Amino acid sequence: MGRDEGWIGYEEPKGPKPYPPKTDSWKRNDTTILLTIASFRDKLCPVTLFNLFSKALNPSRVFVAVVQQNIAEEDVDCEEEYCRLITKHTGSKRCLYTQNIHMNRVNAKDAQGPTWARALGSKMVGDQEFCMQTDSHMDFVPEWDRHMLEMWGLLQNEYGVLSTYVAGDEQYQHNVDGKPGLNGLHEVPHLCMVTFHGAYGMVRNWGTKCARSLPHPKLTNIVWGAGLSFSKCHAEKKVPYDPHTPGIFDGEEFSRGLRLWTYGYDTYTPHRVFIVHNYHVSQSDPKHSQWAYNSRETNVDASVVRLRTIFGMPGGEQDATKNLAVVRSKYGRGDRRTLEQAIAFSGIDTKNQKTLFNGCGNLEFVPFQEHVLGAEYIPRFDETEAPLDEPDPGSIYFDPLTAKKYSAEHFVNGKYIGDISHTVISYSSSSKDASASSSRNSVQKASIEKSVNHW
Repeated sequence: MGRDEGWIGYEEPKGPKPYPPKTDSWKRNDTTILLTIASFRDKLCPVTLFNLFSKALNPSRVFVAVVQQNIAEEDVDCEEEYCRLITKHTGSKRCLYTQNIHMNRVNAKDAQGPTWARALGSKMVGDQEFCMQTDSHMDFVPEWDRHMLEMWGLLQNEYGVLSTYVAGDEQYQHNVDGKPGLNGLHEVPHLCMVTFHGAYGMVRNWGTKCARSLPHPKLTNIVWGAGLSFSKCHAEKKVPYDPHTPGIFDGEEFSRGLRLWTYGYDTYTPHRVFIVHNYHVSQSDPKHSQWAYNSRETNVDASVVRLRTIFGMPGGEQDATKNLAVVRSKYGRGDRRTLEQAIAFSGIDTKNQKTLFNGCGNLEFVPFQEHVLGAEYIPRFDETEAPLDEPDPGSIYFDPLTAKKYSAEHFVNGKYIGDISHTVISYSSSSKDASASSSRNSVQKASIEKSVNHW
């Protein structure tokens, strides 16, 4: 993206600071982590689960949601083979941690691409505190769970997301036993570039730059990678995968990155390698791309129009009302930062389909106003996926002239004091669901209960 300027020195951001972590849970040994995996006919999926649990400091706090796309009579079952591996390793007849594994088994012949599968995974997020997404062919350094939590803590950002294209497993040996990483400088992949020439003219990630000897994770632009994402689970609940983009590969990651950023989340390049990817075996397996054959019967054109609408690109929804409805829908852009801010911050001009500048270097945090109910608040949408909640003062759609629930009299010294039951729940009094609690905990509990909780 833009001209390669060679190595530049890292500089700490000097401007506004992000919202710091609400608690110090990232320091605790019992803080829960959910890993979501979309596996397509992958023989390494059970090895990934084995590595995950056998190398965790506290495996009992690790949970896994696997969307397995297999042909039953031909492919190895991820959970069953994991149990064979772990019982052989421990010498026990009991399959350890199987109660922490939830499988959604679907026929690979019905698969419609990575966004389709990962949207199924979004529905499996429960009440865990931290969420991680990886591919299904991964390895982990010893005590990876502690390392990932501590690295997230270094962000000092409640809305921080660690994400990158994961290093190959040949680098594993350089990142264990106190070794100083690749080239002896903790050299790490750094996502920051895109191309406008992906399939169907989509925006897609374009390789990686490198960063080395970073003192902590680096704030990057809105480029996000599906191979590794680590954040608070409220990010996964607030910005779930879009299930309406079957057949899409190029455009998946930019969509998620843009949506996360406009909801107030910031992507950071990990400064250390704690998770690695088996590129050789996974990319040499012809089964891995067979989902694309299913896309021949999928209306990919509708997916492309939808993504172009969300990106603000030419070729999106032409009707202004329908366009805004998609943008403001459950799987559209967020309401904490604007598309124009995203373009100015990242240098990725989706409106004109060009790069404005090289955004791979030092960046400044773009401030926003979080929702009056805090980071854990999950917006509500109706059955058509239209927003139910009135925009709060931090929303880009807030209008003080028409505000009712968030009018001036509901605030004292900038602090919201309104009745939360009137603010969050907008069912009519005749509705059987119109019994909202006035406490914030009840509001958060309702949001959690609306998620599919299988644990």
